[in-house]
Amino acid sequence: MLSLKEAYRNDAILKLFPKPDYSHISENIKVSDATWIDFKDIHIDDEEGNFARADGQNPSHIEDLKMSFGAGVILNEELGAVKFRGNEYPQPWVLKYGYGRTLAQIELGIKGWAFNPIEGTDTEIEDVQSFENEPKAPKSTNQEKDIIRIKSRQVKLGTLSNNEDIIYANLKKTYPRRKTESLNRIAAGIYEDNNTPIKYAYYTDSKIKLWRDNHCADWFEVAGNWDSKKQAFGFTSKNGGLMRTFHRARVKYAEGSFVSYVNTFTGNVSKGSTLDDQRVGIVNEYIRLRVVDALVYGVNIKFLTLNGYFPQAYGVDKWSKFVEIDQDLLEKRVEDAIKIAKKKRRLENS
Repeated sequence: MLSLKEAYRNDAILKLFPKPDYSHISENIKVSDATWIDFKDIHIDDEEGNFARADGQNPSHIEDLKMSFGAGVILNEELGAVKFRGNEYPQPWVLKYGYGRTLAQIELGIKGWAFNPIEGTDTEIEDVQSFENEPKAPKSTNQEKDIIRIKSRQVKLGTLSNNEDIIYANLKKTYPRRKTESLNRIAAGIYEDNNTPIKYAYYTDSKIKLWRDNHCADWFEVAGNWDSKKQAFGFTSKNGGLMRTFHRARVKYAEGSFVSYVNTFTGNVSKGSTLDDQRVGIVNEYIRLRVVDALVYGVNIKFLTLNGYFPQAYGVDKWSKFVEIDQDLLEKRVEDAIKIAKKKRRLENS
């Protein structure tokens, strides 16, 4: 493996470095082939140049990078990027991302390195910088607070519309590798920082407790804790998570014959996954779990009550109570589904 000093100015390896593609952010962003540039010709200031990183460069991260580069050049990793600002400047290039890598290389004593020249608007470059801070070893993980900071700034500048749907779509486009749970937290932070008009509430553990303490007219428990008033264990779950709750409630019933209840909420609401669609999905998942247990154990036991949904639709749901589920109707659906499943199994076995 080539050392940094052996690799610098070796044109034979330039095309081996992958050229990044930021078309998911904007088709207008242009990235040129890698070129060797001396550090003395680049304006490098991570406090000024990379708004996407609130705290600058972490010294321990620089040390990690020095150790990585000290072992040799990895040719399949993307390079840092620079933007040309004009030959009238003593340093005609400005570093846009790759600060940690560049600082580590400077400390290792080389005169320059390969960079991809990049073109785009200030907002597009900010989004590229923020996307580049997403996890890719040996990188420092992009913190949610940094993303909230940069996106809130764009909202305040007017380059990103203060609209719930537009903000969330922009987050999904800019950070395609990030988990939905993280995107939801980031979106909530941006909405709060900018008083963004929102249509739906989304719940985290802390928000569940805040709603219980500040709005709910009746006490309920969470995380499988004992509810002495209802003489049952209390759970919360989002759509897709009932199976785990169902199993935990089954275990508690087996251990002491105590029943449980669960209150539910949905994930991000969209055109293809409406609030009603997700609530129907929660009910169907609950019925399916009840049917499976009845078929396996030969008896229909209700050890977990699907109590209702957290209020989520502003201006529609009442914010002082759960959107309750008709238990008689739900039990009738469970019984009918069990009968159909048993009949189907008999026909298949005959």
